[in-house]
Amino acid sequence: METWDPNTKLTLTQIPLLTMKAGPRDGAAWMQRLKEEYKASIAYTGMNKSNDNDWFRISTANPKETRWTGKCWYVHNLLKYELDLQFDMLVTYLSTAPEIELPELDGNS
Repeated sequence: METWDPNTKLTLTQIPLLTMKAGPRDGAAWMQRLKEEYKASIAYTGMNKSNDNDWFRISTANPKETRWTGKCWYVHNLLKYELDLQFDMLVTYLSTAPEIELPELDGNS
């Protein structure tokens, strides 16, 4: 953190820390981790909205809360580009980061 700029440090101090080390196959511990993830996501989204920097919405797409879907957007030259997004929390989550997919851009780059 020593090399991070002051704005990044300030942002991180306003987001609750995640302390539970659990993944989807950890049962009750996973549910506790999800609560922490929700709190952090809500805090981050709230900060973005208050700074007029709102750029995504996500929600769970299955009962185990391992698949997430939503929308993300970008405004360029007063045009808003909105894309679907999706990702899965792999059973190896924490060791393996989720891969965010933008299906509409698949094969276009």
